[in-house]
Amino acid sequence: MYNASFGQSSFGFDARLEDEEYEIENVFGASHASNSGLISSLFWRHSNSFDKKNLAHYGVELANTRHSRESRQTTITGNSFVIGKSNYLISIRPYYGREKVLFQKSQQQGVRISAMASAGPTLGLETPYYVNYRGKKEQYDPNIHSVNNINGTTGILKGLFQSKFVPGLHFKTSMTFETNSTKNRVFGIQAGFIVEAFTRKINILPEAENKNVYSAAFIAVYFGKRR
Repeated sequence: MYNASFGQSSFGFDARLEDEEYEIENVFGASHASNSGLISSLFWRHSNSFDKKNLAHYGVELANTRHSRESRQTTITGNSFVIGKSNYLISIRPYYGREKVLFQKSQQQGVRISAMASAGPTLGLETPYYVNYRGKKEQYDPNIHSVNNINGTTGILKGLFQSKFVPGLHFKTSMTFETNSTKNRVFGIQAGFIVEAFTRKINILPEAENKNVYSAAFIAVYFGKRR
């Protein structure tokens, strides 16, 4: 009896199992990718637990991808714009995936480590990049607009409803590290790699080499609830 009691109180075996027992998880997060800005995407993920170590998940991600040669310039008025940019690339990524828990954590301490993989279709939006040019708001065209006469940009909302739809596919693999999660609360860091392919090249910078396949490393922070 003493040994059993000691094992439970010192190592938290029973508490750990109870803490990890849940069926549903919902999280929200933001990520930074190597081919985008500080916040490259926002995502939501719903997970269902098969057992203590295996989960299935589905969700959706909204992401912005930049061309590797993008360079921002500041005007004399303090406004800025991306030199030579004609379109944004916005991706809507619904996905389905699996998660495998590699290491469980004991109650209120330690780190839970999981491996994740997911895939799904991509709805790409080739959205016009509008600049302020001599008092007018126009989509940048290297054959018409001189960089010296551009005074900033109007933002993504101006051209959103003129977007061209480009279908594609994406695949993501990652590791997750949860340090402050309980049965009812989730907080973690996710790091991995994503590949995305479209049916045609995306015309982000007309005067540069554009492509239809993009890959990037990413790191994300997420939080949510489980029950």
